[in-house]
Amino acid sequence: MPVSSLTPHANPKNRRGLETRQRVLEVTRDLIRAHGYADVTLDQISASAGVAKSSLLWHFGSKEMLLAEAATSLFQQIAQEIEPDVRAGETPQRRLDRVFNQVAQAFTANPEAKGVVLGMLFSGSVPASVRAEIRRGWDSHVRQLVDAFSQPHRPMPAAMARLMLATFHGCYCHWYAGDCSESVAEYLEPARELFRAWLGADAG
Repeated sequence: MPVSSLTPHANPKNRRGLETRQRVLEVTRDLIRAHGYADVTLDQISASAGVAKSSLLWHFGSKEMLLAEAATSLFQQIAQEIEPDVRAGETPQRRLDRVFNQVAQAFTANPEAKGVVLGMLFSGSVPASVRAEIRRGWDSHVRQLVDAFSQPHRPMPAAMARLMLATFHGCYCHWYAGDCSESVAEYLEPARELFRAWLGADAG
């Protein structure tokens, strides 16, 4: 639960715990940007956040789970961009453009993030709990896309939302494999056109 969603009567101890968790995630994201995922250590996170390693493990369970949550939380801004209060009065096509623009910006700003998440998902050495956390995050993204692009006369099927999410992942892999030498937006553009056509057919 985000700290901002706490009620005025929230337990102060719980509030402090949530604030600590958010601070740790922010520090971890900053360290990831500065050093890359492979070189981030619990010692660095502990020193930068001012939180004991034992507390880090209490909050997140493992370094892998902390990195997974930090990586997936890098894309929370995309979800915020399609919240009902943000998209009010907006056409589905305009909303689609904003989502694709946000995805491109997130990939460009944090080119390793998605790769680390995918690597964790397929690694046999990563605990099952970490893979479950990644799947939970992706399931949440699917629900958000369904909600954002469903029309009164025709809901977006979950399968279409999963396809959009898979398209983001596939475009990322091709872009990253090319050493990120081109704009990721160029890789995403054909997919944007396909989904724009789907929305246009939906509108008709």
